[in-house]
Amino acid sequence: MSTIEEVVYAAIRKVKPSLLETELSLATRFDDYRITSMEMAMIVFEIEDHYDIEIEAHTLIDFDTIGAACEFIAKLLAKKNLQGVAT
Repeated sequence: MSTIEEVVYAAIRKVKPSLLETELSLATRFDDYRITSMEMAMIVFEIEDHYDIEIEAHTLIDFDTIGAACEFIAKLLAKKNLQGVAT
């Protein structure tokens, strides 16, 4: 099973292949690699597909770092899991 970080890293590298050899970390800033809003939307789609969740495309743009985005995704997944238990 992949961690949230691994899923996000894979999505970023799939959308922006020029980062395949780049070391990414939770402290990596999205703007350091000039990730455009279109690329960010594509990254969001990759993450949504992986986890079967919905994320507003503009939401991740509000986060400066990969770590902040991963924390947000973790909260969405926890909420999804709680809703699944409640139904």
